[in-house]
Amino acid sequence: MIEELYVKDYILFEKANIDFSNHMSVITGETGAGKSLLIDAISLLSGQRSTSNVVRKDANKTILQMRLSKPSQEVLNLLEENDYDIEDDILIQRTITDQGKSSMKINNQPATLSFVRQIVSKMVDVHSQMDTYQLMDPNVQLDLLDRFANCEALKNEVKNLYQIYARASNELKKAQEETFSDDALEYATAQYNEINDADIKEGELEELSNRIKEVANAQKTLEDLNESIYTLDKDGGLIDSLYNLKKCLQRNYWDTSIENLDDIYYEFVDLSEELKNRREDLQRDTHELDKLQEREYLIKRLYRKHGQSYEGLMKAKEQYMETIDKIIHRQAVLERLSKEKEEALTLYQTKAELLSKQRKSIFNDLSSQIETHFKDLMLKNARFKVDVQRKEPSANGIDDINFVVSMNPGQPFSLLKDSASGGELSRLMLALKVVFQSQQGIDTIIFDEIDTGVSGKVAYAMGNKMKTLSKDYQVLCITHLASVAAWADHHYRVAKNSQSDSTLAHVEELSDQQVLEELALMSSGSVSKASLMAAKELKERTNQDG
Repeated sequence: MIEELYVKDYILFEKANIDFSNHMSVITGETGAGKSLLIDAISLLSGQRSTSNVVRKDANKTILQMRLSKPSQEVLNLLEENDYDIEDDILIQRTITDQGKSSMKINNQPATLSFVRQIVSKMVDVHSQMDTYQLMDPNVQLDLLDRFANCEALKNEVKNLYQIYARASNELKKAQEETFSDDALEYATAQYNEINDADIKEGELEELSNRIKEVANAQKTLEDLNESIYTLDKDGGLIDSLYNLKKCLQRNYWDTSIENLDDIYYEFVDLSEELKNRREDLQRDTHELDKLQEREYLIKRLYRKHGQSYEGLMKAKEQYMETIDKIIHRQAVLERLSKEKEEALTLYQTKAELLSKQRKSIFNDLSSQIETHFKDLMLKNARFKVDVQRKEPSANGIDDINFVVSMNPGQPFSLLKDSASGGELSRLMLALKVVFQSQQGIDTIIFDEIDTGVSGKVAYAMGNKMKTLSKDYQVLCITHLASVAAWADHHYRVAKNSQSDSTLAHVEELSDQQVLEELALMSSGSVSKASLMAAKELKERTNQDG
């Protein structure tokens, strides 16, 4: 549920902080006072795109903040999977500058708009007049129906099987439309052979590059080795000098110094042999450089020609092989693709039929529940049913779904948009919302002036229905009708003060006496003894009926 909403330098609000409670809360105020701006702020904090015109005049940025409590395990899992800190509450923050730049955070960690939408959509549902019209969309109706029937898992299976069938169908169609010439076969064969003969291994290019660097570095090492060997072996070099020194000393006297010199002499002879062996190895490596570079050039050329990578090269090789196969064995290929398509269609139809059966199994129960709410909302003659027609295979099955109603006895069923007036449509949609809400796992429902076009007993009945809904959910409602507002457990009022050069809005939670005054003002346009008495009677009546 929404625990707190905070706005700063937001359109008409310099600063506002609302601590929401559970059950039913209403927000009222004169037209233009800014009450819908608070719902818009929640929408912005839910990931809706923004513009710079939300920044209050003379300010450089808007700050919005919403605290959500009691997140579901699904929400907690999503946060954890995306490396967000897990806390008892979820803090959503958004900053919007006067230049139109926007940033969002979840629990003080940066977040994208799409991820915020994903999180908040599982906790908060905002229902406005626009959403009422969206509920007329058959696709939206189908999604609601599938959640009510608990067949979303089966629906995903149908979607996956349809994708397999669609791919098989497209491959067959493509093969049937393709025409090949001898030149096409010759070209595909040449390309395939070039790739196949190259016999390139995965990771080979990287290994070649490293080996070429090693061999290139060996050139410098070889120069150093040649110089070292020359210093040791040349006439008059280090070994000759040591040998002559040893002979000279032997002719004159013998002691342990000559023995040490003898050891040193043979160490240098061994060193010379070791350096020569190393030089031979390096010479073989440098002779290999040309071959290594030729191989590297071949691989890079084939990569440029076929997909820029080893994976792209292998995919191209496979495609050339398929082309060759299609040309040489065209009829067999067509038969194979046709068989794959038929098998995919059979698997799809089996699951699609199960999905259709599961959907239809809840039609009567759904109609019964919705018609019960119709009666509560003073639509006692209205009837509801799901119209289903079979359609061609699609990702969501073989059912073409439409919600249809009959508003009066003897009146034929027709689409929602063709059956009801504005006031009737608001009640129809409220009934649908109450029934389908239990399938969405959402804790907070926001109604933004959905009672437009109704009054009197009908508005009272709608308020009663929202109150009933608030026993299981947090309900926030913006309304201009006293007979709806009277049902609230908590009442907030938005007002604005205008001066010569500025207008500011503020919001406050009303005391019991202020609630009566607000209801009186909403009902009669003024606060008088009579209107206060009527407001008190209305409030007492809701307490009794609720």
